[in-house]
Order: sequence, then structure tokens, then C-alpha cells
Amino acid sequence: MSLKYRLLVILGLIAGSIWALFPRTVVERVKRNGEFVYDTVRRVPLKRGLDLQGGMHLSLEVDESKGPVPDKSKAIDNALKVVRNRIDEFGVSEPVVQKAGNDRIIVELPGIDDPRRAQDVVQKSAFLEFQITDKTQALEKSLPRLDAVLKDKKLAVAGSTGTSAKTDTSAGAGLQSLFTADTSKKADSSKTDSAKAAVTTVGGPGAFSKLVQQGQMPGEYYVAQSDVATMTQYLSLPEVAAALPPGKVLRWSSDTTSLGNRVYRALYVLDAKPIITGEFLTDAKPNTSPTEGNLVQFTMNNEGARRFRTETSRHIQDYMAIVLDQRVMGRPPVIQSSIGANGQITMGGKDLQAAQDLALVLRAGSLPVPLKVIDVVQIGASLGQDSIHKATTAGVIAVALVVIIMLGYYRFSGALAVAGLALYILYTLAALAGFNAVLTLPGLAGFVLSIGIAVDANVLIFERIREELVHGKTVRTAIDEGFRHAMSAIVDSNVSTALTAAVLYQYGTGPVRGFAVTLLAGIAASMVTSIFVVRTFYMLWLNRSGEAQTSLSI
Repeated sequence: MSLKYRLLVILGLIAGSIWALFPRTVVERVKRNGEFVYDTVRRVPLKRGLDLQGGMHLSLEVDESKGPVPDKSKAIDNALKVVRNRIDEFGVSEPVVQKAGNDRIIVELPGIDDPRRAQDVVQKSAFLEFQITDKTQALEKSLPRLDAVLKDKKLAVAGSTGTSAKTDTSAGAGLQSLFTADTSKKADSSKTDSAKAAVTTVGGPGAFSKLVQQGQMPGEYYVAQSDVATMTQYLSLPEVAAALPPGKVLRWSSDTTSLGNRVYRALYVLDAKPIITGEFLTDAKPNTSPTEGNLVQFTMNNEGARRFRTETSRHIQDYMAIVLDQRVMGRPPVIQSSIGANGQITMGGKDLQAAQDLALVLRAGSLPVPLKVIDVVQIGASLGQDSIHKATTAGVIAVALVVIIMLGYYRFSGALAVAGLALYILYTLAALAGFNAVLTLPGLAGFVLSIGIAVDANVLIFERIREELVHGKTVRTAIDEGFRHAMSAIVDSNVSTALTAAVLYQYGTGPVRGFAVTLLAGIAASMVTSIFVVRTFYMLWLNRSGEAQTSLSI
């Protein structure tokens, strides 16, 4: 290649590198809520990792509070895939999701600005079920048996109102009574509020039936929010579970309802066997309806659509509860006609972000086992600034030593190598920015290491040129022969280092991958600068000096 085209290539690489490193606002095709859209994005080169930017570190392990998990290691492996899918959808740049030991998952989220939301997204089980509400009044028929079980029970429940509800509730009370003004109820409510933090003894005659009131649809009951803790403890008793209607399950609503001056939570009696689960779900996305507010629209695969259509056609005019993690989402709708591949989940007044998060976890799939957060660490940006400062200092010292040694030992040729080294640094940073790599502390270490690798190739070339000059060859011939003879050693050393970095990237995680990426980018840049750029500088010098040039400081 002629000198003119070599210079054009180098200038082109410099221009491209500057363009890659320059922050700018662009219109990019991005993934949002499961769909690709075009949006204005602020493109920031060289994004920083958790150790430099700050963020959140989570440790998760299997939650065995609801029963033992036989094979924790396999369960963690399966959960790892789901958690990784959720984090990828969440939109965090270069997160770390990895297995630690046999029973723990480590999640690192750089630059996260809403830790609570991220924790909820990671931890949510997202097990979706569609269940028909009971229309046989099975719970009402079981109330005498449930009351008999609790007649002699005495339970201490924190925040309970005890038997305060008995003044205005009964087993057969209708929902209309909730709207009836009652001054005695107001007085009782004020007493309840003042005693919320107390521990009250509950149980006794009619303990179960006086806490529930029948709702407006089959299988729907209401429990005062102040009595939810009491009812939850009742339902957790083995004797109560045995006395519940067979083939039915009780599920709380995810929302509360304000009726009069009190707050209630709905309790639904559902068929235990769901008509379909979320395992057939293929897509979910948030939306907003003028009449129903925020909601999540979902799509099922062909098998799920066939089952859903068949089951819903059998339950026309029945109420179908949409249950997520054993909580009923909104009020169960009436099945007007058979439902196929598409459906929707109303959010019951929750904001759009809640709909987005629900769609996210549904797309990623449900966790095979429940997870609990055992450790949360917020890493501040100040730690990152300290790391950047120290890494920068180390890099400056390393570069300064390399420059001094090259200039002192190789003089003019060393100056050409230093000029090539400046372009090497520019090219390496541009390569990292071009591939959207994230700069971490190990990555900075790899970058400093690759500076030494960059001048190592020049050392091989210069020593070969020196040998040719000793044998009495002209400067031009010595330079040509030096580059040609050193090529095999340069390629061999760089390829072996690149293979090592590739193995680290393939099998490493987090910081190890950051080190490997930076090292690979540095090797590629060093090949360009030591072989192509420095030789171009020699050619330029020879062209300006003329053929009469007979001496070279090396």
C-alpha cells in the first residue's frame, strides 16, 4: 500500500475513533416493554461498571419457608435463567447475574436509580393462574365447621382488632351493609386505630364467620383490612385448612377497597384447579385503557390458546379470577365468550410502571422456586471515583515509564513508537466504545497491561532492524527486513494472548469478562499501531529524508 493511502487510513481511523468517543444524542432502535421502537437516546461512550459507577449488589437464595426444596443446585440453575431474562428486560447496562456456590445468586446492577423496584422485579415469583370463582357457596356451608374449629382457639395476633367486627358483621350479611352509616361503627373504628400496635387475643365462638361478609359476586367475600392479619393467621392453621371446602382455595385480592369510613380487602373462594397457567404465555406488554386504566395485555402460544378457548367456552357467564403469586389481580371479570390467544390483566388503579414491571416478569417467566433477598448493598459513586483516580494514576505512571524507556533506549525509533502508542490509546478506547463495552476496574487493569503489550511488538521490530543494520544493510532495507522477520513472533504472541482473553471471556463472569474485553481490544489496537502505523511513520520519514539517508538512531 502506498504512503498516501496509508496516511488516509490512519486519518480515517483517528476520525472514526473521535466520533465513537464523542457523546451525542441519536435516534436508535431500542427495546422497550418487549417491543423494538425508535427513540431519542443519549449515547454515552465507555459506560462504567458497578465498581466505578456505583449501583446495587443483591444476594438471593432459595426461600424454604413454604416447604423444603429437594435439589437446591438445580433449582438455582433454573432460577438463574429467569432472573437473567428479567434483568435484561429491565434495561440495566452490563449487569452481572451469576451463581455463587450451589444455593445463591449474585446480582449486580450498575447505575440503578430505583433499588426497591429492581429488588421487587428480581424477587417476584410471577406464577400466573386463571381460576373460576366458586358459585356453590361452599365457604358459607363450611362456616359452622370453621367456627367450631376456632371456638376454643386463643391466638395472639399483633395489630388485630380481635372481635370488634362482631357489632356490624355476620355470616350472611350483604355488601349493602358496608355502605350503611353507623355512629357506633365510627367509634369502634377509632378505638381500632388506636390499638393497631397492640397484641390482642382472638378466637372464640364465631371467630371465623364474623370476620367475613359476602360480596356482590359468587365466591367473593370482604374482610376489614384491620382484620386481615387475624384471618391470615386463621387460614395458616392446619385445622382450619382441613375444614375448608374440598377442591377450593382462598386467595386475597391484591387491592383494597374503601367503603364508607373503613378499608376492606376482598377474599375469593376459587376452584383449586386452574383452567390454565402462565406457562403458555409468550408475550406481555403494558397498555392504558380509558375505561379500565392501566393494564397488561398478554398473548399465549397455540397450545395455550387452544386450551384457554376450550376451558373458557365451558364457563360462559362465570367469573374468572386472574391470580398472580396467589393474589387476585383486580376484580374477576365475567366470561362473556370463549377466549383465545389474547387477554388482559387490569392493574386495579396501579400506575403504568407497575404494569410495565408486571409485563416484564411475565415475559421473563415465573421463578421455579421462591427466592429471598439475604443481602443488599448499595455501592456509592464515591467509591467509583476513588477507583478511577487510583487506576488513572497507575495508568499515567505506567505510560510515563514506557515512554521514558522507549525514548532513552531506542531514541528516534522510540519516538515513533511513542507516537504510535498515543494512537493505540485512542483506538483502544474507541473500540471499547464502539462495542458498547462497560469499563470496570479490572478492565482498567487490562488496559494498562495492554500498553505494555503494545510496545512489546515495537521492541521485537526494533531489535530486528538493529540486527539488519549490523549486517551492513541500508536503512530502508533494514526497516523492511525488520518488520518482515518480526511479524511471525508478533502474530504468535498476540494470538496466544488473544486466545487466553477469549477463554476468560467465555467462561468468566463480571470483572473477569471486563478484563478480557479490554485486553482483546488492546491486542487488536496494538497490532494496528505497531505493524501498520509505526511502519507508515518510518515510510514518511524515509520519503522526506530521501534515499541518501544512511543512519538511523536505534
